[in-house]
Amino acid sequence: MRKPFSLLLTLSLTGCVALAAPQTGSPPLTTPDREAPTGTPLLAFTATPAPLATPSPEPHEPGDVASLIPNVTLDVELFYRERWMRVRQTVELTNATPDVWDEVVFNVPVNATPEAFYLDALTVTLDDTVQEGTPGFFAGETILRVPLPRPLHPDETLSIEMRYRVVIPPVGPTDWPPTGTTGWTFDLIQAGEWYPALVPYIQGEGWHTWRYHPVGDPTFYPLSNTRLTVRTEEGITVASGGPVGREGNVWRFEVRGARGVAFLASDRYEVVEREINGIPVRSYYLPETPEAGQAALNIAADAVALFSELYGPYPYESLTVAENGFFGGMEYSALISISDYVYNTYTGEPNSFLAALVAHETAHQWWYGAVGNDQANEPWLDESLAFYSELLYFERYYPEYTDWWWEARVTRFNLSGPVDATIYSYENSSDFILSMYGQAALFIHDLRGMMGDEAFFAFLQDYYRTYAGQIVTARDFFEAARRHAAVDLTPLFEAYFANPEP
Repeated sequence: MRKPFSLLLTLSLTGCVALAAPQTGSPPLTTPDREAPTGTPLLAFTATPAPLATPSPEPHEPGDVASLIPNVTLDVELFYRERWMRVRQTVELTNATPDVWDEVVFNVPVNATPEAFYLDALTVTLDDTVQEGTPGFFAGETILRVPLPRPLHPDETLSIEMRYRVVIPPVGPTDWPPTGTTGWTFDLIQAGEWYPALVPYIQGEGWHTWRYHPVGDPTFYPLSNTRLTVRTEEGITVASGGPVGREGNVWRFEVRGARGVAFLASDRYEVVEREINGIPVRSYYLPETPEAGQAALNIAADAVALFSELYGPYPYESLTVAENGFFGGMEYSALISISDYVYNTYTGEPNSFLAALVAHETAHQWWYGAVGNDQANEPWLDESLAFYSELLYFERYYPEYTDWWWEARVTRFNLSGPVDATIYSYENSSDFILSMYGQAALFIHDLRGMMGDEAFFAFLQDYYRTYAGQIVTARDFFEAARRHAAVDLTPLFEAYFANPEP
C-alpha cells in the first residue's frame, strides 16, 4: 500500500459548502497545474550573527511525531474599525525527514487579493546565523519560498519570523468561498486563510506546491500547534478555535494539531455555550438571530456526539460556531463559520439549511481536520464524507426529513462529472459545489448500500483511526473500504470515478 503523507512535515482549508440556485452545463475536465511557476521570487538576505543561539531540538524517539509538529505563533493587532491588521508570525520547525532542505515553503492565499497582503520583513534564525530579508513577494502569487542560510539537515531546527500587514477587503453577502474568506461586512470581520501557512513536505520529493485557483478550498496543509493572540479595540468580541483566554481586549487561543486557524470579530456578537462529552461548544451570532444562534449551538453539540460515535473521538479541545458574512460555510481547526443567510432564514424547523451546514462543517473536524487530504486535487476525500454526514445527522435526529434532505441538497441540482474532479475542472465554486458534492453523496450512499451498515461504519472508524493526523490519498480510501467490504467494489468505483485505480 502506498503510504499516506505523514502527519507532520514527513511530513508534509477547507472544504466549504454554500447555497445557490442550480447551475446548468457540465464543465470540462482539465489537468491541474500542480507546481508554482518557475521564477517565484525568493528573498534577498544579509547574514548577521545571531544575538542568541537557537535552542537545540528536543530529543525524540523514532515515530514520536507529536514533538515534531511545527509550532506557529500568530500575534495580531486588529484595527477593527479601520479594517486591517498588523501581524508578527513565528514558525519553529524541525526537519523530521531524512532529506536535506535548502528552503521552506509557505502558501499565502490572501495575497491573491490585490493590495491585501504586505510582507514587511522576514528573518530566518539557524544556529548562530540570522538572515534578515528584503521581501520580493509579487502581488497575486500565493507560494512564498524562503531560502535558508545553509542546508537544514535531518533533526535540525530553525525559526522563521515574518512581519506583515493584511488590509481586509469587503465581502458581499452573495460571495462564494474562497472569495471573501478574509473580508469585512458592516457587522463583522472574518479572517480565514489570512496568514502564510506551511505547505506539505513529501519525503524524497520536496515541498508540495500548487496553482491557486479560486474554487472550493485551494489549500493543503500539514498539522501545526498554533497559538493565536488578537489585540483589538474595546467592545470587540473575537471568536476562534481552541481554549479561550481573555485579558481586557486581548484574546488568546491555542489549537494543537491544527490544519488551519481562523478568527472572526464583531462589535455585535453575542455568545451561548454548552458542553457535550466534556467538549465545550460555543456559538457566536448577531443579535438579530438569537433563535438561530441557540439552534446552531445545539446542532453542533448533537453533531459532535453523533460523529464521535460513528467515526471516532472528536480531535480538538473545543468547537466554536460563528455566524459569518457571506454565502457559505467554512471549516477551520476547532472553528466553523456559517453563512448569515441560513441564520436569517431559519424558521425554527428541523428541516433547515442551518442544520445541514452546521452538521457538514462539524463533520469536517474529522474529515479535513484530523484526516487531511489534498483539497485542490482530491477534494472529494473530505467533501464526500462531510456532505454525507448531513444525511447521517438527519437520519439520527430527524429521520422524517431525510427525503427533504435528498431533494433540497442533492437531486434538485444538475449533477454531472466524476467524483474525483479537481478544483481546476471548474470555473467557479457554485458549479463545483453543486455538481461534485451531490455526486459524492450518491457515491457514498451507494458504497454504504453495497457494504451494508455494519461494514460501512466499521470502515469509517478504521479509516479515521488509521489516518488521523495524516494526509490521505484516494488509494488509501479505496484500500480501506475494500478491507471491510464482502463484495467487489470495483464496479462502483468505475461508475463514479474517472481514475478509479490511482
